[in-house]
Amino acid sequence: MSDILGIMTHRIGHAGSFARHAKSALAEKFSGILVYTPKDVNLTTRRITGYVYKGGTWSRQTMPFPRMNMDIGFYKGSQVARATLVKKAPSFPFTGYGIGNKIRIQNHLLTSPVLKPYLLPTELVKDSSSFLAFVKKYNSVMLKPINGWGGRDIVRVTLEQGQYKVQKNGEQTRLTSAVGIRSLIRRALSKERQIMQQWIDIRNKQGIIYDIRALMLKKSEGNWETTGIAVREAQRGRITSNLKSGGHAFEASSYLKKEFGDEKGEALAKSVRELAEYIPTFTEKSYGTRLCELGIDLAVDAQGKLWLLEINIKPGKKIMRQLYGLKAWEQCLHTHFQYARSLLSKTQ
Repeated sequence: MSDILGIMTHRIGHAGSFARHAKSALAEKFSGILVYTPKDVNLTTRRITGYVYKGGTWSRQTMPFPRMNMDIGFYKGSQVARATLVKKAPSFPFTGYGIGNKIRIQNHLLTSPVLKPYLLPTELVKDSSSFLAFVKKYNSVMLKPINGWGGRDIVRVTLEQGQYKVQKNGEQTRLTSAVGIRSLIRRALSKERQIMQQWIDIRNKQGIIYDIRALMLKKSEGNWETTGIAVREAQRGRITSNLKSGGHAFEASSYLKKEFGDEKGEALAKSVRELAEYIPTFTEKSYGTRLCELGIDLAVDAQGKLWLLEINIKPGKKIMRQLYGLKAWEQCLHTHFQYARSLLSKTQ
């Protein structure tokens, strides 16, 4: 039986923008792809209305649930609950599953004695008073949406001589009072739940923010592979180092040696690799769920201490293109499709 590969996403726009996905699916002997959003899934009739690529053309069709699916969406608002519901539907398999919001992930990571020393103090923002108390305790704090990605809507708040310094990407730093902070928190919480995390100084010698992304992919045999480790350096003046917002990727080991000297740099690079190799298997066991890729974000503070910032189940692959070239990037995108095929083969 020839199989269609289901691809769930947050927004389709133009079906033709999924041509690369169709090409990869066909290369892995799928008969085509069905692209859909969570709201296109009818859980009662067990059918999906979406865009089908088959035999070289796109058409809108209603079909039964595919026997293998990939989730590539970035959901927000009501879409989050709907996507979660779809992925919980019986006999509707996905290559990988969710691991929840940033607080849920933090709580899972804290259960590991290996990871605990690398985790920053992180809490849910209950209200403006809890946020002000957290800033008082840690002096400088990052405010992040609980389901945020790509560095969006992150704010840094620093207490300096009785005033609060507020920094956002692409905006001028502004000073405000406790009243101003209360107002900022109320606005942020009206959009979505927020977390607060201690800020650490992760600027390089030139004063530019940088972090380290380890990209972990599951191979068709089911084993995890460290596909790439790169330093992501922010644009000057920004508070996060996301490549989408103009950052640059560098080879991690040589960058760390330049910052901290050969011996310390080498030791840090080794620790990064060891943590990156430990996390995927630990996370799958901790959640009792299947994952297919992970982006692990680490950082080294000015004192040379390594921190684990967060883990992402749908990591961007831009570091592969910037650091290792077009061919490595394409192969890395294709790995997910190879894994989808191997999972399907095992169920046949």
